[in-house]
Amino acid sequence: MKGGKRHRKGSKKSKKSRISRPAGDSSDEEGGTKGNDDEKKVAEREEEMERREAKSHAVVLEMLGDLPDADVAPAENVLFVCKLNPITTDDDLTLIFSRFDANARATVIRDPITQDSLCYAFVEFSSPQPCTEAYFKMNNVLVDDRRIKVDFSQSVSKEWNRYTQTLRR
Repeated sequence: MKGGKRHRKGSKKSKKSRISRPAGDSSDEEGGTKGNDDEKKVAEREEEMERREAKSHAVVLEMLGDLPDADVAPAENVLFVCKLNPITTDDDLTLIFSRFDANARATVIRDPITQDSLCYAFVEFSSPQPCTEAYFKMNNVLVDDRRIKVDFSQSVSKEWNRYTQTLRR
């Protein structure tokens, strides 16, 4: 019997929430817009805090010598490819990704001592457009019996190598 009462109470509440307010009654509408404005302001503040925190982390990495410049960003025309089969070569990947850009170049990363594949690679394109197209079409594709993962590169190693080589000269 208690279950029946709870059900009725719940149904009354849901009926109340379904009641529409007259167009002139703006008591809830003003509160709703204030709430949305407050949520937007909070979201903007959080975004600004994240941006500042990322900038401060980049400055620290620059001071430690891990980044050549705090404002350095990864290239927009390079893809990171992982979960490769160890038998996959640079030429295999270059051939596969050349359908998006004839000038695509793939580099499988290898162990410096044994020269064994570390099962990931970077594919560089001539511009960001074919890179983006390859990202969407090649993720989760089977290559040499392995389902590869493709993402935009977050590496700044090329910029770092250029920076360190200019310091050596």
